[in-house]
Amino acid sequence: MTLRNYKRILATKYAVLLCASMTLLQQQLYAKENEGKNNIEVIKVLNSHEFTSSNYQVIRRSDFIDSSNSLSDILGQVNGIQIRQISGIGNPVSISIRGSSAKQVQFYIDGQLVNDSQFGSFDLNQLSTAQIESIEISKNQAIGSGSTPIGGVIRINTYNPSEDNQNISASLGSFGYKELSLLKNTAFKYHSIAIGGTYLKSNNDYDYTLPNPEKLITEQVNNNDYEKLSFFINDNAQIDQHQLRLNLTYNKQDKALPQYQFNPEENSSNISMNSFRYGFQYNWLSDINYLETIELEYYNDQKDEFYFDNLVGSIITTNDYQTDKQQLGIKPSFNFNNISFNPYINLSKQKFSSYGERNGEPTKCNGISACDIQAEQYRMNLGARLTWQSISFPLHSYLLINQLNEDNSNIALNQLNADTKKSSEQYNTQEIALNYGKKEFTASINWSNGLRTPTLYELFGDRGSFKGNDNLLPEQAETYSLSIKYHKKIPTGSIALSTSVYQQFLEDSIVAIFNSSGTGSYTNVSNAELLGFELQANSEINTNLSLSLQAHIIDSNTQSKFLAFNNKSLPGIYHQQYGVSLAYKLNNSWRIELNSKLDKDLYFNRSNQFEVNQQQGKSGNPANRAITDLSLQWHVNNYHINLTCLNLFDENYQDLANRPAQGRSFQLKFSIEDI
Repeated sequence: MTLRNYKRILATKYAVLLCASMTLLQQQLYAKENEGKNNIEVIKVLNSHEFTSSNYQVIRRSDFIDSSNSLSDILGQVNGIQIRQISGIGNPVSISIRGSSAKQVQFYIDGQLVNDSQFGSFDLNQLSTAQIESIEISKNQAIGSGSTPIGGVIRINTYNPSEDNQNISASLGSFGYKELSLLKNTAFKYHSIAIGGTYLKSNNDYDYTLPNPEKLITEQVNNNDYEKLSFFINDNAQIDQHQLRLNLTYNKQDKALPQYQFNPEENSSNISMNSFRYGFQYNWLSDINYLETIELEYYNDQKDEFYFDNLVGSIITTNDYQTDKQQLGIKPSFNFNNISFNPYINLSKQKFSSYGERNGEPTKCNGISACDIQAEQYRMNLGARLTWQSISFPLHSYLLINQLNEDNSNIALNQLNADTKKSSEQYNTQEIALNYGKKEFTASINWSNGLRTPTLYELFGDRGSFKGNDNLLPEQAETYSLSIKYHKKIPTGSIALSTSVYQQFLEDSIVAIFNSSGTGSYTNVSNAELLGFELQANSEINTNLSLSLQAHIIDSNTQSKFLAFNNKSLPGIYHQQYGVSLAYKLNNSWRIELNSKLDKDLYFNRSNQFEVNQQQGKSGNPANRAITDLSLQWHVNNYHINLTCLNLFDENYQDLANRPAQGRSFQLKFSIEDI
């Protein structure tokens, strides 16, 4: 039995055990549920983090479920957030918040930190929108507990309804895009269960301009198909003072891998992935003085990625990457009049292993080719959040202190007498905020000392031509921010203003360095300073017309011992972004919306130099882009139709991977709620 098959059998056993536990729970609750469906009690949502700050915001399910097809579409509309992706659905999508790298952003699903310990990243679009209840965004501070990040937090709260519901949605789009989503929720007085599934397929055969230095050739991208199947179950119950939640998610996807440089027809490279995730959350609502709740949570996430590389000739390379994540946490909550105290301890373990073959033979570990490895990481986050609320004034503040203990190891699997490389470190982070809030006006001052620890790949490499560096220091950042929000009703509608000014000092940036022979490793090479400004204005001009304006400007400067990288702007981010959104309600059924963005000053490398590009202009000029999207929405009773034209004017630009972006495309989404 292969390791991959063993993993799948193990995942099936977990699924059977989880479903069995759900069945037993339903039997125990049956008597109480029969007290009546017509008097459904809404289960209290714990751990709500509605901070009075424009650095933090929540996107509700009702804001996106009938219009957006992916998480990246939703987050791309948020001021201060930039989405990094290669054109075509199914390719990995990452995020930048206020100039950060994707590794510096913490990504949570429910309470589990899902950043990959081996490579540090995550793929935004692993979750379908049908599985999402709400999205919490914090731009420079932790959400609830844990270590303070450099680049903010994205927390996904999965679907958790309290009423009977049956939904169906179907989408069609350009380049062979098809998606079907089904969801059913049954709610009783003390118990609800939701079951949903999504199937997605796309050809991704958009026009692509080959990077030919002599002549630009435009043709359809070959070998770029994508197919995905998702399934989830969420089970929630409340028995007296006890709240329980079980969730299970399974994803299976296949993505063909194009060769962007030459776009050959004979390419058949692809990557397939199976992932299985389950979680258990338990909250005890205490009747003891000063003790409000005790929360216990456990998560397990398993992922198997299989790469098949068969580009040209007879050489066939395969790589099997397996990841197993586990997390256990306990969080009591104490309340003393106007002071809340929330200590916590989170334990996590991640295990990564790889197995590669070349024409059916195991990859040799010879110091040149990448070795098969097994890497492990153990983490313990220990800390507390202290919150104070003034009795006499609209003031509140909090202090979060966290200690991170991290043990890492790496060993080559097919090397004789291979030694185990290890590292053990301890880090501390802190953050503090003071908030002032009234009905119309709120203000917040934040200070944070955040970090990003090196990934296992950065520490140990692949035992081949990439050597790693086990002496790496973590990236650290000290961030100051001031945010103000103002909201006022006017005779014809309302007006809302939100602005933030922030400054960040980044130290010990981790960068890959290669020598003349092509051997690489990571090292701490530079510091950086960022000064940023965000402004957003929303206005309901009248009952039918609304207007939104956005601006985000970053001034960045790096300091490096390498002259070519000194006094340069940070690469990979737009330093100026401006947006305008106009929505008009034609009648009770029809609504039209126009979104336009202008992004400027993007550099693709640390030296801020460019190759000559006929689409972008002369060498050395930063890249700009202008994108306009148009959508038409129809809504009658429980029926919704959304027609969107993306990149309406078919603007030519390079995406954040420095490749020609996908051109104009159309998407049509039809959904029925509460069938």
